Amino acid sequence: MPRILVALILSVTFHASVCCQAQTSCGDFQRMIKATYNFKPSSLSAAEQSVKSEAMDRVWNSVKANPAELLPCLRKSLEDPNANLWFRFDGSNLLVSLDPSPAAKALLVRNYAAADLDDVDLRVWVTTLARLGMEGVDTSEAGARWLSYPKGRYFLPEHGAYEVKNFEAALYIYGSMDEAQATPALLRIVNQPTHPGRAYALALLTSQATTESLRALRELDAASIHPKLQAEVRTFLDKPKLIEPRVKPKTSRAEFLKAFERLCQRRFESVHGVSCESARRRKRCGGGVEAGRYTAGQTSQAALHRQRQPARRRIL
Repeated sequence: MPRILVALILSVTFHASVCCQAQTSCGDFQRMIKATYNFKPSSLSAAEQSVKSEAMDRVWNSVKANPAELLPCLRKSLEDPNANLWFRFDGSNLLVSLDPSPAAKALLVRNYAAADLDDVDLRVWVTTLARLGMEGVDTSEAGARWLSYPKGRYFLPEHGAYEVKNFEAALYIYGSMDEAQATPALLRIVNQPTHPGRAYALALLTSQATTESLRALRELDAASIHPKLQAEVRTFLDKPKLIEPRVKPKTSRAEFLKAFERLCQRRFESVHGVSCESARRRKRCGGGVEAGRYTAGQTSQAALHRQRQPARRRIL
């Protein structure tokens, strides 16, 4: 047999073997996913959560150890609309931690929007979306989901158990987005008479105070909204309430500009320093902006464990 033919046969056999091994490995991984993510976190006891946390860690560690082979399998599983909702939430965090591409982040937003918000850590959910919005990712689908959720609130233990309520969190989500994305998204909600977040969406439009948002408010069909909201919009357009400067400002303009410049450099401690300076006499200075930072790629064990321990600090 000619040598070239033997080499060709060996090459084909080798590639076929590798392909079969990859398929088998991917199949095993998908079975691991189904065996692991078959629960709702809110329905588990503390002991059951601990067991599931270890199982989820095995899933995460498997992908981290072999991303070239298992990352495509993970992505395919996350694209299945019939997959377990908690897996879609937790697995999307894993995906973005290893693949921070625009496509992976867009998939994360879709799965965050589909998540059962009774199961997830709302602070992580909102904070992750706000960070993606700042990166230019369109998070409006998840924003609309938040405005439909009647129990949207969470607490910041490092800031004296400060309560972040539904509207404030919505402001974080839509306020971090590019206004070219946020304005039409909010307008779509306002134009839905039965949407439960309609009033908040209208308030968010007025808070934008941009040329585009003002034009949208002027063109809005006033007859379709509640008379009280009509009056508020009319007042805002005709006689907007402007912020009046203090006679003796607690923080100078120069200090604010300096803080904003450092913020653009991602030096978050400077913003906290300004707030602490003004609050020093009242002894209300908290743990700082850095204390509340989160990333999409947090460990699955911590993500699940915090469901019943909301005061626990999360580590980057």
